[in-house]
Amino acid sequence: MTAMSMTYLLLSSLEGFFFGSGKAHVVTGVALIILAGLAIAMWRMDRRLSGLEKESNETNA
Repeated sequence: MTAMSMTYLLLSSLEGFFFGSGKAHVVTGVALIILAGLAIAMWRMDRRLSGLEKESNETNA
């Protein structure tokens, strides 16, 4: 670790805590899991809405 990065970690107490205690990877992992869950939910919603639009167009035609 360079002196510049060590100084940055010491100046930023919250980031220094996460990196120093090894929790930065846990926080990153949880954030990625939440983002993946949101992406999957939006994808499923898009598929359902597309199906409803198709069904609506077939009944109106």
